[in-house]
Amino acid sequence: MAKDYRLSAEDAKRLVPSYWPRPEPRISGTAMPTGVHLCDGRVRTSTSLELFLTGMAIMGLGAVSAVVAYLVVWIVDGYTPVPTTALLLGVVSEPTPSKYAYWQVGLNLALFGCFLVVLRLSALSGYHAAEHMTVTAIERFGRLDPDQVRQMPRAHARCGTTLLAGFLPALLIAGPLWAVRPELAALIVLVGWTTRAQVGWVLQQYLTTKTPTPQQLEAGLRAGRKILEGQKAGPLRPQSPAERLWRRGLPQMAAGVVAAMYAIEWVYNHLHLWLDW
Repeated sequence: MAKDYRLSAEDAKRLVPSYWPRPEPRISGTAMPTGVHLCDGRVRTSTSLELFLTGMAIMGLGAVSAVVAYLVVWIVDGYTPVPTTALLLGVVSEPTPSKYAYWQVGLNLALFGCFLVVLRLSALSGYHAAEHMTVTAIERFGRLDPDQVRQMPRAHARCGTTLLAGFLPALLIAGPLWAVRPELAALIVLVGWTTRAQVGWVLQQYLTTKTPTPQQLEAGLRAGRKILEGQKAGPLRPQSPAERLWRRGLPQMAAGVVAAMYAIEWVYNHLHLWLDW
């Protein structure tokens, strides 16, 4: 007769340890115009007002890049038979002919390219690099040594730029092409999503980050030290997903983006009144 090797409930309880060590909480971050925001879901290093203003600043960079793109397209408009300026502003009076789809792709890429240039020239790109370098040092060594942090890469695998790189081909290229070349649009969506890690790394390394100044790197170190001090202080009470999301700052930044959008729209709608005056 075969022997029964199954454990009883009491034996199973004795074999299971009372505490399983959990991995350190994942650190997320955001570059701000004046510093670095870090959060591990429990401890955060910036206020809600700073995060709100960061959202407004990002939208402000978008507005500046739109103006730059408009000036470039306005110059090109005089040398093409296509109403490129009207296409950029979305004020074409007649339904867009299929031949305009390729022009729309070019305009989308020009607008995004102008945004990357404006971002690269701003202080945000330096703080963005400081954020990545600080988080990478914490994840690799569990501590912050300034010399080690300076040697860390500027690109980070979990940066939102990588996720954005997966969606941008669909938004900027495949969207306009869908009406005229659906098979090509589908291929672009597939290739864009599967290569998002590589494209995201290139965008981070050469466009969305730059070598941080000593002041920008110190801002990242200060934020990182707050995170480490908070982790050493011991576990905090359990928090709901909504609380963790709030501490990471996404709702506050989203609110800043929306507020800036309304402000920019108001200025745009009243611009002709001021120019006439």
